[in-house]
Amino acid sequence: MKKLRKSLRACFATRSWRAGAYSVFAAVLVAAIAVVANLAVSALPSSVTQLDLSENQLYSISEGTGQVLASLDRDVQIYWLVQEGSEQNTLRQLLSRYAEYQRVSVTQVDPVRYPGFAGDYTDQEVTDNSVVVVCGERSMYVPYEDMWTYSDYEMYNYYMEYYGQPYLDVFTGEEKLTGAVLYASSDQLPVLYTLTGHGETGVSDSVLSSLALENIQTEELNLLTAEAVPADCAVLALFGPVKDLTDRELALIEDYAEKGGRLLVTTEYTAQPLKNFSKLLADFDLDLVGGYVMESDPSYYRYGYIDLVLPSLGAHAVTAPMLAAEGGYTVLMPDAQALRDTADERTGASVTALLYSSGTSYVKQNVEGLTSYEQDDEDETGSFLLAAASEDKDTGARLVAFGSSQFMEPEFSDMVSGANLDLFLNGADWLVDQEQSISIHPKTLSSDYLSFTDSTANVLKGALTVAVPVLFLAAGVGIFVKRRRR
Repeated sequence: MKKLRKSLRACFATRSWRAGAYSVFAAVLVAAIAVVANLAVSALPSSVTQLDLSENQLYSISEGTGQVLASLDRDVQIYWLVQEGSEQNTLRQLLSRYAEYQRVSVTQVDPVRYPGFAGDYTDQEVTDNSVVVVCGERSMYVPYEDMWTYSDYEMYNYYMEYYGQPYLDVFTGEEKLTGAVLYASSDQLPVLYTLTGHGETGVSDSVLSSLALENIQTEELNLLTAEAVPADCAVLALFGPVKDLTDRELALIEDYAEKGGRLLVTTEYTAQPLKNFSKLLADFDLDLVGGYVMESDPSYYRYGYIDLVLPSLGAHAVTAPMLAAEGGYTVLMPDAQALRDTADERTGASVTALLYSSGTSYVKQNVEGLTSYEQDDEDETGSFLLAAASEDKDTGARLVAFGSSQFMEPEFSDMVSGANLDLFLNGADWLVDQEQSISIHPKTLSSDYLSFTDSTANVLKGALTVAVPVLFLAAGVGIFVKRRRR
């Protein structure tokens, strides 16, 4: 036994054993460090471990969303309805950013394994990668299809015609998800009352649905029967009236504005004088020129239609994300009426142009029965406001006016990839002080490609397939010969 212990002691005392033991210890130490490092890194938020190097920050959240999530005072649960293996990567990255905030949790739920889960929140057919946002008793279902739209109207139609499916390259997931968070976590949503009784053109169900996604409720209001503008009115909307307000209605609306009320106005052409409606606009230093604005500059109208104006964007909180977007946004104004800033005639309100025509545009008055929209000597010429925002610094009253009552509808908004509707919703958000929603804008997945001529492509192909391999071969031969000479 003593001999065995002596033999083992001698074996462990050898240099080779000590070297081996050191190697094993070093390997174990390195492995332990790697495990600890991995655990530490995995605990870090994805915004730290996964850098967003995309040009339009596709995998990051905007400042507006960050403000919304950081200000939550109640827990919000986001349920990601998707089968394992079918997760959409863009949505995965976005949800990981939301989960970094203390009050937000993200849980993946397989709708096949739990078929009844979504039924507690929606009656719609659930598709993979859809989301349910829940806070207390309130919830909102966001279908995956609603998270995508398109940037190219012509390409959209082309894909529908030849492939039977839409061309969708603009991700609106952040806009929809943050809207759902705001809805679920809000006790009371702002109400937009639409005035009736004046032949208003109104808005379509599509536009009303878009307002709902901005967490703005809509109700109708007839001031002929109401005692006053309701106390819960966040915005009073006049959508294209063609008959004038009564003196009593004007007085009620002016009283509402004097208390800091907010107004959203679109105009519709009518040959009838709208004295009281014009007076309401004048309270905010705006004058309705009337008629239709026509463009003589081809770069300011849609090809072949001088009455489909493509105006310039003015600088304001309402237009800020559209101006900041890569490549800019184009707005189309059909049959637009001109507005004029009259701020020099009165102090109090501050008027900012949202849209304005070129300096060579002109206004056609008395358009009923016209056979030609070509410019005449009597037509007023110049740059006109087609949309404006006005704010009274003393009372806090605000007004957003658009010179067209149809521009936000899909028929025209789709021609410019939804920019018209975006502008309209931005105006509504500004009026209800939801400016964080204005800063959340869709992000395009379209890629910029590096194009070469055939001759340049052939040169590069030769360099990569011939010149580079020959260069490496020559370097290898040179190194071999040098070593042989030693």
